[in-house]
Amino acid sequence: MLQIFAPLINNFQAIIEHGGYTILFIASILEGVPLIGSLIPGHTAVILSGFLIKIGIMNWIIVIFLVIIGAMTGDLIGYFLGKKFGFVFLERFGKYIFIKPEHLEKAKALVAKHTGKAIIFGRFSPITRPLAPFIVGASNVHINRFWVYDFIGAFLWSTSAILVGYIFGASYKVAAGLFGKFIVIAIILSVLIIWGYKVINKQFHIFVKYELIVLIANIFGLYLFLKTVQDALKDKAFLANLDVWINNFFYLHTSEFGIVFMKIITDIFSPAFLSLLTLIGIIYFFKKKQWRYAYISIFATGGGLVLGSLMKEIIMRARPISSLLLKTDFSFPSGHAMAVTIFFTLIIYFFARKIHSMLWRELFIVGSVLLIILTAISRLYLGVHWLSDVVAGIGFGLFWTTLMILIVRYLGMIITSYRERNKN
Repeated sequence: MLQIFAPLINNFQAIIEHGGYTILFIASILEGVPLIGSLIPGHTAVILSGFLIKIGIMNWIIVIFLVIIGAMTGDLIGYFLGKKFGFVFLERFGKYIFIKPEHLEKAKALVAKHTGKAIIFGRFSPITRPLAPFIVGASNVHINRFWVYDFIGAFLWSTSAILVGYIFGASYKVAAGLFGKFIVIAIILSVLIIWGYKVINKQFHIFVKYELIVLIANIFGLYLFLKTVQDALKDKAFLANLDVWINNFFYLHTSEFGIVFMKIITDIFSPAFLSLLTLIGIIYFFKKKQWRYAYISIFATGGGLVLGSLMKEIIMRARPISSLLLKTDFSFPSGHAMAVTIFFTLIIYFFARKIHSMLWRELFIVGSVLLIILTAISRLYLGVHWLSDVVAGIGFGLFWTTLMILIVRYLGMIITSYRERNKN
């Protein structure tokens, strides 16, 4: 699997420099198209382009030109679609992207009274951005009047979004110099995840109390992983010294019984065997129509294994020379530690709350955590990983699994709402 990702990783900056402009242009166009635009993160892509300009990967003149032309092209498509199909199109298909009739009526009234403002300021809202051009076209506003206001709106929107990304890039450089770039990334992602959790739960009330624990575990896992990555990429770091000490300690204190026992543990909780158990669980969940559990298992395990292989190729850390097992792939992060963390995090989430006795529930959780730790120790004992490898594997496994739990929960709500709307 590592060979699959190697070309992408080795040429990552070249891909961004060349393919990034095409992706940005297409995203800018599609965001102005009705229905499709609501699903395209074009605004995020434009902000990201500003960040990439600051760190020297993209050219600001090309970016501004492509974003403005792309935005106006998408808006013209929306305008002519509105001209051709009228409001009947949105009234019929708007329900699929949660456009309510009352929202449509307000948009019509706004365009009728304040056409210019609707076109310009409509671009700054993610809800009205793909709708305003369509509604203007459906309202039979003349094209000459439309494109003038649209250029103003596209120019102001694109330059402000790029500027936000550029300023963020400047702030990122300052903060990264103080705390380290991976810690800054961890802080930014944590804020976004917490904000998303709060906004979604305030609007839909889908997360129950125990999922707050999932959120806390998610932030902890993210910090643990990125802090370990930051230390792993430094020659002089606390974990670097501890890696060597732990490796020497186990090398000097191995025994025949210990080697046999740790080999059994590392074989039982190998990624391959745990994946097989997860597959059996997925089949069971599908049979019992427990769709959410099935999809969480698929995305957590499948995505974790793929991303773990990708990260090994990115970091390219060699394994300890004292390894008792023949391993030719890279070391960071530990696939065993990540797989066992994903597996038992799912086990705890699926079954712990169903145990009514508090004592047995706590023993169940503690036992699961101890098996994760034992598996991590087995990798250190056999000398196939550094301590930071297994810490990173545990951190990423915890982060990724809890993230999939929250995302699948949210997507399940969207699908349920979609089905209920179709019934009505």
